[in-house]
Amino acid sequence: MRVLFLNPPFHPRFSREQRSPAVTKSGTLYYPKWLATAAGVAIKDGHDVDLADSPAGGFSVQAIVDRIAAKNIEALVCDTSTPSILNDVTVIESLVTAMPSLHILLVGRHVSALPRETLEMSPTLEAVAVREYEYTVRDWLAAKCCGADLAAVNGLVWRRQSGEILSNPPRPAIENLDELPFVSEVYKRFLHTPDYFYGHSLWPLVVFDTSRGCPYHCSFCVYPQTFSGHKMRYRSAANVADEFDFVAREMPEIKTVMLEDDTFIISKPRTLELAKELIRRGNKLPFDANCRADIGADTELLSTLHDAGARLFCVGFESGDVEVIHGMKKNNDDRRDAKYHEEAHRFVRRCRDSGIMVHGCFMVGNLNETPASMEKTLQFAKKLQPDTAQFFPIMVYPGTTAYKEAKDRNYIQIEDWGGWLTKDGLHNSVVNLPNITHEQLVSFCDRARRNFYLSPSYLVYKFKQSLKDRREFQRNVKGFLTLSKYLVRGSRHEKSGSNRGGGADHLTQITSPQGGD
Repeated sequence: MRVLFLNPPFHPRFSREQRSPAVTKSGTLYYPKWLATAAGVAIKDGHDVDLADSPAGGFSVQAIVDRIAAKNIEALVCDTSTPSILNDVTVIESLVTAMPSLHILLVGRHVSALPRETLEMSPTLEAVAVREYEYTVRDWLAAKCCGADLAAVNGLVWRRQSGEILSNPPRPAIENLDELPFVSEVYKRFLHTPDYFYGHSLWPLVVFDTSRGCPYHCSFCVYPQTFSGHKMRYRSAANVADEFDFVAREMPEIKTVMLEDDTFIISKPRTLELAKELIRRGNKLPFDANCRADIGADTELLSTLHDAGARLFCVGFESGDVEVIHGMKKNNDDRRDAKYHEEAHRFVRRCRDSGIMVHGCFMVGNLNETPASMEKTLQFAKKLQPDTAQFFPIMVYPGTTAYKEAKDRNYIQIEDWGGWLTKDGLHNSVVNLPNITHEQLVSFCDRARRNFYLSPSYLVYKFKQSLKDRREFQRNVKGFLTLSKYLVRGSRHEKSGSNRGGGADHLTQITSPQGGD
């Protein structure tokens, strides 16, 4: 079957696949990693595949219509997100109007959390794949090819011609991750790698996983709760090293690899095995990875990782207040909360001693947040002194504990999904706490960002870093040029208007931010 995997048009450089989808202040744009992996599985299964990333490539709805017509596309697998779902449905309606015979499957975290509510948004929507969707897409395409009953496709929620919506049995998570294709091969075939940028990484970069799942239960974290689950599954060290070799050999423009595991260092023996395999093969590609601050990584492990190529860890420090850490269920053992900040400082010191940089992520607006706790978070960030930092207001998404808690307490104050963004597509928290409004959360993040990045000590540090390393100089300049306008003007608090996106004249509305559930 001729199938298009589509990251649909919306704001230019709208980063749909990141944990909090938005247009980012740093210019960061995520690869459509999940969509590309599913495309690779479809190619392996014999389908004629195309992949279009509209926010990266600047494609309009009309450009996608023309592409579908030129390639005689029969089926569309469309990515979605909570902040863009109104736009995404409108884009699909426009495509189906132009191509009435097009088969449609929606994927992504929003539709995974609210499959029935999504299908009820428009009669043009046929089916939703729930959670990890590579094999659900494969089986859906196979059924469409031969006209088989969709009831046999596990992980699918779908609409009969009569209008009845059915939920098929859930699909088990993929256990053998080595059987999946290298997503970097799909990037090379369909995407323009310089379009993608992480503010903390060398550029150009590629992104892939070495594992799936996370054993922790942070209330706000969307991927483990709606997609990959809490059970750890690992690619073999040899399989990961093979993909490093592929990138080094076939994509010579790439300067670094970002490992997008939910948490990279969970199993120390497995992490050490991977590091030693990369060292054995003489890996020269630096890599960055997501990590926790309290994993107890020792200097020897960190030094070995650095020898293997570890350049930077992206760490969710979240808050400088113990009560807020406790409220977000950051630790599986509550007794660890009191030691969390001490461990965070120790981890940063050990990373620095091992030659590994740290990008710090800080969040405000969780349960137990107060104006005083937000100030503690800013001071925490300044004392940690990570290489780079981001400050963002809580973004609650369907399917997460944080969303349910905010809904149950009537903290969600904006009445449509478009309100999850400002009118420019930036993050816009929808949570009003009893003593803090969502506007105040966004304003604090603006101030914290200025305070952190414009401090004299930080500017001197970055100047010295840029003088020592030409690659870091390139990254610093590229990131700062994008970030600087937000340091000056801050965010604009107006929520995203409902009549926007995709070039269409209307958007399908929902009745409440809870999606009617």
